[in-house]
Amino acid sequence: MSVRGFAEHLGVNPAAISNWEKRGAATRMRYETQQMLDVDLARSPAEVKQRFAQTLKASATADPSASTVPADGSRPTRQDLGTRSQERTAAVLAALGGQQPDDLAYTPPADIQRLVADFLASTTRVYLIIGPPGCGKTSFTRHLASRAPGVDVQLLTADSWTEDTDLAREILRYGSQPAGEDPLLTLEVESRNLSRPLLVVIDSPQSRAVVDKVCRQLDGTLRQVLSGNLRFLLVLRTPPEIELAPYPVLSAAVMPGQGQGQGAEPSLRLDRWDAPTAREVWNAQRHSNEPPFDALPPKIRNLARLPLYMSLIRAAKSTEPLGQANAYRLVEFCVASILKAASLDVDRATADLTALARRQLAAAWPHQLLPAIKANPPGNVGDLTAFPIARLVRSGPSGSLTFHHDVIREFLFARWLAQLIESHGRSTVTIELLNDLAARTSLSGDLRGVLEFLLQGLDATSPELLAAVAQSPSISITETLPLMLELTGESPAFATAEVLRVCASRCLHDNGLPLARALLHTNAAATALGGEYPRWMLRVLRRFGPAVWSDIVACVETQLPVAAVHDFVRLAQLDTVEDAVFLARHFYVFLTADDSTSQELKTLLAHPDWRARAALAEGIRASHAIPQQTVISIMESLTADRDYKVRAAAAEAAGQSTAPGLEHLLPTLLDDRNWHVRERLLQGLSFRVGDENSAADLVIRGQEAWRHGPRNVRVAAQRLLLECGRKPLQDEDSSRSALFGLLREIRTGALRLPTNVQSALIRQGVASKDWLVRTEANLLEHHGTATSAAAGIGKEAFRRLRGGRALQVALDVRDVDHAIAVAQAAASAGVQFIEIGDPLIKSVGVQAISAVKQRTPGAWIVAEMMSADWGRDQVVLATEAGADVVLLIGPASIASVSAAAEASRRLGVPVMIDVPEGRLVQDWVQDMERAGVDGFAITTNIDLGVAGFHPLDQAQLIRSWTKLPVAVSGGFEPTDVEASRRRSWDILVVGRGVTDSLDPAVAARDLAASIELTEGHRS
Repeated sequence: MSVRGFAEHLGVNPAAISNWEKRGAATRMRYETQQMLDVDLARSPAEVKQRFAQTLKASATADPSASTVPADGSRPTRQDLGTRSQERTAAVLAALGGQQPDDLAYTPPADIQRLVADFLASTTRVYLIIGPPGCGKTSFTRHLASRAPGVDVQLLTADSWTEDTDLAREILRYGSQPAGEDPLLTLEVESRNLSRPLLVVIDSPQSRAVVDKVCRQLDGTLRQVLSGNLRFLLVLRTPPEIELAPYPVLSAAVMPGQGQGQGAEPSLRLDRWDAPTAREVWNAQRHSNEPPFDALPPKIRNLARLPLYMSLIRAAKSTEPLGQANAYRLVEFCVASILKAASLDVDRATADLTALARRQLAAAWPHQLLPAIKANPPGNVGDLTAFPIARLVRSGPSGSLTFHHDVIREFLFARWLAQLIESHGRSTVTIELLNDLAARTSLSGDLRGVLEFLLQGLDATSPELLAAVAQSPSISITETLPLMLELTGESPAFATAEVLRVCASRCLHDNGLPLARALLHTNAAATALGGEYPRWMLRVLRRFGPAVWSDIVACVETQLPVAAVHDFVRLAQLDTVEDAVFLARHFYVFLTADDSTSQELKTLLAHPDWRARAALAEGIRASHAIPQQTVISIMESLTADRDYKVRAAAAEAAGQSTAPGLEHLLPTLLDDRNWHVRERLLQGLSFRVGDENSAADLVIRGQEAWRHGPRNVRVAAQRLLLECGRKPLQDEDSSRSALFGLLREIRTGALRLPTNVQSALIRQGVASKDWLVRTEANLLEHHGTATSAAAGIGKEAFRRLRGGRALQVALDVRDVDHAIAVAQAAASAGVQFIEIGDPLIKSVGVQAISAVKQRTPGAWIVAEMMSADWGRDQVVLATEAGADVVLLIGPASIASVSAAAEASRRLGVPVMIDVPEGRLVQDWVQDMERAGVDGFAITTNIDLGVAGFHPLDQAQLIRSWTKLPVAVSGGFEPTDVEASRRRSWDILVVGRGVTDSLDPAVAARDLAASIELTEGHRS
């Protein structure tokens, strides 16, 4: 195996072995290094020794030519895991193709081929697809598997998996590969031999327990199996939304979707078709005896926008008896029609299928009030396989019967549950069952589907029972009651005027936000409250603020009569900031949009609080349905505003807008007396890139307006020119920063530019005088041939440090030459991270980062930025200087940390955050984890002396709350047996113990030896 591979397995820093690779077999390690590696391996756990031995064996017996691709581009003859997997996938697809010959022809999402190609070309390893049941997620995976060029595919159907399923074993079993005693180890070896990408599809694990199991195992697989050829496509059902923060490596490995900027958002969201697509699919595939799409009843047309429901309607061969149905009535009719067409006794077959559904969902909801399931249900469920009812059930892998889709199972369970609840009537049993079921929907997609069908069924058969339940004091207003309004459709029968008035009163409590939002989306609420509705909306607005802004706007746009809108505006208090900002942000909904002289608009334009005036600009930027003259009038006023923050908001809106009539404002804003306004204009203009080059022309013509301005403004202008394919202007510093940022974002996949523009940027980078820019360009030009140290550690790799033992030397010195000497000594001793401390940055500037980075290319550089409140700027500045990791220190809001995390994702740089005094609490740590940080740091200054908590105790506490790596500092040195013994840290930070030593190399070597060679005990 390679020396670097050996180092990766034993945790040795790349800097310590960079020269070994050059000399190959002629390498002669220093005695101390050889001894360190030998002893480390001898004292490693058994699984590490086994992994190392198996790796050596695999490397020794592998045919080096077996994994190479022939010159003609054909598949190699060697049967690797990918080749065997693709053979099975082809057989699976062939078998599935004959099961449902009359099903809908699949209509894939637009541009899906390019999206998947972008994923395979990126460094991310997981493509996450989410969507509601019946939207075509499984059909998508099969479509992809049958058409994905240059990639092998596994189709792992997770609907039969249990909590005991082993992901690595399943992947190997699919490719007919023995798993051995350690399936994950075997998968690691097999993945290194893949000749091309293997895409493992994990389709829709059922229960939340199995979802958690899959995510945990996938997180563990990504930690250990580092081959870029092993990729995953994870398909998860929503709602409820999936939170990936508890799985840090998985979260970092997910490819972000188009336009996504926060956290581990899905790569692709699938949902119902829009009406034109549903019309096109229906009409293209309907038979001559089926009505055209527009001839269907309106509610049926709406339901048919879900692919599964359209398929069921076609299978039922009729829509006549449905009338104005909800989803419950639709599925009920379709199930009965399919059973009848199969010449089955509908009642008996339905009872048999219901018993099957109850058995399958029993584990998901083991409530003590539910009747026990009979050991021998009526009828013989197995006989159903003899009938052509493939739309409902099919034979499972072991010959057992499974449902064709979760929705059918959930409907049958809900139908039985509705009958049970009707038998109990308005009782404590009914309330308890509904409250408990509603509470579980936040953790189970299956049970959410059951609840939706249950409520729709009860609303159709017993609306008076639901009405009584809704008014019960013991019904939950945070879960059950909001879901009753949300899941029963547009005009639920139970939602009488009396019920809605009770709901409107109860939602104004502290925990009433979910109920208030549900009411705003209930059509009948306005009628029930009558003239009080606008006043109630204002009370909700003032009670819950921005959390209900979008709900109120949607309500106004879809439900509220014009008179009620006027009443809302009349009752609003424009002299208060809260009301004024809301109305200004959404003025195009509430005010007469074609009357720029309205009194309310004049009031907002002259409002004493700048936020109200700036909100008008945000409204223009967000909406495209505002008359041109109104836009011009408002923008002219905002451009001349006395407050630079208002002009800045107007500048960004004007820059982004392509509406005619605003061109005359751009030179004025570009020549504004405030640099922030000019920068916001340049940022807005960057959104036009790809549509036209007028933005670049404007910058070139007005270059004198910014040439001598602050660096960030100059960089923004240069960046815009480069994105447009123009030559940068004569300003080397800003041109360098803009080029570096663009190249880095292209490499991380955060930015996609036309091929010719991207190629030109790479050529400029290769020819650059700046070594960091050249490094970025070379990484793009040569892809994976560059060393991992040159490419940085990356967010995913950094998160894999959890559970390891890495060392970091903090250069809290003031002299850059001394810092370089210490850094080189530390790197040669095997120290993985070199921290550029705040004293050095304050003394020399961020240039210190670049200076140390250039002289220690094998180490990863951590930049200690003494501000977390301007997190985004700190990340950008440190990264442009060559930092591989950014450490933010200081108090910060979640919004600021989220902004820093967004910049870190864009630039591919891990971000750690120091845990400030008073924030050592679980809620804060988990909030930061959700915001997107990659690790935590406990920084204990030795000036505190013997007072305070021991930093190792604090680190241990944090590690119990998060799975991210934790770094700890506190005056450690080789004599600290406690630090060597305990496993309460992932990165040990040492400062003066090395930097103040008369011989830093010896101190660093002693420290590395004491940590690496001491038998660790977890505590």
